[in-house]
Parts: sequence; C-alpha cells; structure tokens
Amino acid sequence: MKLFVFVMAIAIVSVIPMVFVHGAPTNQILPPQTTSNATQINEIVQRAFGIIAGVTGLIIAILWVPIAIGYFSKDMDRKADAKERTKDALIGTVIFVMAVSGVLYAVIHYIVAG
Repeated sequence: MKLFVFVMAIAIVSVIPMVFVHGAPTNQILPPQTTSNATQINEIVQRAFGIIAGVTGLIIAILWVPIAIGYFSKDMDRKADAKERTKDALIGTVIFVMAVSGVLYAVIHYIVAG
C-alpha cells in the first residue's frame, strides 16, 4: 500500500507542473481565424513535445522507485543491491532519454525536410 501511494505521489508531482507551464486547456473548439497553418502546426508540435516529456518523466520516475526504496531499507543486503543497481539504472536512463530524443528528432526532421 505504501508503494502504491509513493508511486501515485510521484506521478502527480511529475504531471501537475505541466498544467502550470503550458496553461490550462481552453474550451475553444475552433482556433481563431487570425492564426496561420504554420502557427497551428507549431502549437500541435509543442503540445506533442509536452505530452511526450511528461510521459517520459513519469516512466523514468517509476523505474527509479525500487532503487530509491532499497536505499531507505534497514536491510544491508537491500542497500548494497540498490547501490549496485544504481549504475545500471543511470545508464538505462541515459539510453532511454537518448532514444526518445533521437526518435523525436528523426520524426520532426522527416516531417520538415521530407
């Protein structure tokens, strides 16, 4: 039960700031007529980046939870195991971020450059 509450707290803390950064969604059905297609596409891409960044942060936070719990354990074996897994988790996080950012770059480059 404590683990579930901890994971939900991390999820809430990692997703809620997105509303404050990007603003609350409006109830506007159609965009104003004064915007061009390029502006609308730019807004769509920015929203997609925001969603992907939020989901990626949530995934990484969830993957680090077991290691963090291991550090706060009173069992010395679990602490030692957490220290060993920290290096692997750090390398995995870097690879994950590089893969996500590389894929995003490739997709956007393909859309823009053709």
